[in-house]
Amino acid sequence: MTSPNERRAAILKAATRLFEHYGHGKTTIAEVAREARIGVGTVYLEFDSKEAIVEELSLSTHAGVLEAMRAASDVSDDHAARLAAVLHARTRCFLELRKKGQHACELVHCKTEGVRAVHERFREQEHALLTALVSEGRDAGAFAACAPESIAALLQRAYASLSPPWIFGADDDAMRASNELCQLLLHGLLAAKRPLALVATSRAAQRAPANAPPEARTTTAAVRKPARRR
Repeated sequence: MTSPNERRAAILKAATRLFEHYGHGKTTIAEVAREARIGVGTVYLEFDSKEAIVEELSLSTHAGVLEAMRAASDVSDDHAARLAAVLHARTRCFLELRKKGQHACELVHCKTEGVRAVHERFREQEHALLTALVSEGRDAGAFAACAPESIAALLQRAYASLSPPWIFGADDDAMRASNELCQLLLHGLLAAKRPLALVATSRAAQRAPANAPPEARTTTAAVRKPARRR
């Protein structure tokens, strides 16, 4: 194993196996070197510390999730279907990561500074992807007029319960929950104008004078039921 690329890949592969099984907190550089069948000094030729290895693995893990989300955005020309596919791909990737061991979540959510920094960059890139999808849908007339950046942030908040570390404790219905949540969010995004119009109409009707035409008081009658006479 003379190639630096091969050496680096062997270190990361060995570290992945150990971290997923024992957790990076209980794994030492010496153990990584032994697992990779190289000397400890050789590991330090590639990485300054164990934390640097953790950060590198976290970066590749997050990149895999983003890659799957971007690939899912190309599955359809329908803007709502594209957004749904992206959100489902996100949930599916995190669920697959859960299957790799009880410590797998440490690569996407833990207290180390490196992983936190990587996850924050992931959130920014995810936000940019969602913003672009919502913006394209709005410009095409598929979505109601909205602020794409704000909608993207709301989507991220809505899917917080289907993100690490909470999703690692989710049951087998996580994908069903993802589907139902997505349908609910898309319903609001596709029909955003209608609820706003209904609210505006109701408020206008409530302010209508007594001598206003009947159609101006229709909504008020539906909203306010007359008091029952005793």
